[in-house]
Amino acid sequence: MVVYRGGTPGEKVKAPAKINVGLHILGVRPDGYHEIWTILQQINLADELLLLDTPDFSLSLTCNRPDIPVNEDNLCLKAARLLQRETGCRKGVKIHLHKNIPVGAGLGGGSSDAAATLTALNQMWGTGLSKATLRTLAEKLGSDVPFFLEGECCIASGRGEVLKKIDPVIKSPMVLVCPNVQISTSWAYKNIKNYRLTSKKENIIFQSSFKKDISDPQIRNILSNDFETPVFEHYPTLKEIKETLLECGAYYASLSGSGSSVYAAFYSSEEARTASQRIHVEGSVHYLE
Repeated sequence: MVVYRGGTPGEKVKAPAKINVGLHILGVRPDGYHEIWTILQQINLADELLLLDTPDFSLSLTCNRPDIPVNEDNLCLKAARLLQRETGCRKGVKIHLHKNIPVGAGLGGGSSDAAATLTALNQMWGTGLSKATLRTLAEKLGSDVPFFLEGECCIASGRGEVLKKIDPVIKSPMVLVCPNVQISTSWAYKNIKNYRLTSKKENIIFQSSFKKDISDPQIRNILSNDFETPVFEHYPTLKEIKETLLECGAYYASLSGSGSSVYAAFYSSEEARTASQRIHVEGSVHYLE
């Protein structure tokens, strides 16, 4: 999480996207959520928020994209309201969200925006909450939100809120393809037919083998995404994107989360740049270092 002050009074905050490097769905928990195992890694694609003090304790939100809700359904406002309520803070904020992260793409943009809002307002309003308390609030907003308070790269388990920080597992150039397709996470979970029965051997590798990056084939072969089967069946274009990235020389390619974004890792920047120029979709293609 990067907080910085610019020429405009207020707080400017960058809210980075994430990718899932492997995602295994292990079953349904007693609380109705799904038990998962995944690696979450931040990438160099980010939304930007500008937060301005208001003379009263009102909360408001604007956005550069007209399709993004700016009412109480938005996680930025939910985060601000939650912080007000939990701390009794009598301050307000105007938030302008500049959305760069595609919506419904499995990149965690909304969750990152919420974490950025919590972090910045805790500083702006002087509420002085500890990181542990902010994490408790983040869990109330969504399963991915606590990760964006930690940042960088984590093994995530439980429903995604149990985090173990590790070194980034992809250290090489990447290409991120974001077609103009939005996939509902709830739809994706409903279409998972068989839960993975993770072996003891896999569990040991999951927990202990990330001293290297995923250029190690033994690790790479385990890091599949269980959502790919139902999503690729329903959206064959996404499967074609993954296959094209592999044909372009990627040593690893995957759906992120439940999609619709697909990313790939390359050994060299030259290969990655060539691949990013070869992919043509209605949407966006990003070269990431």
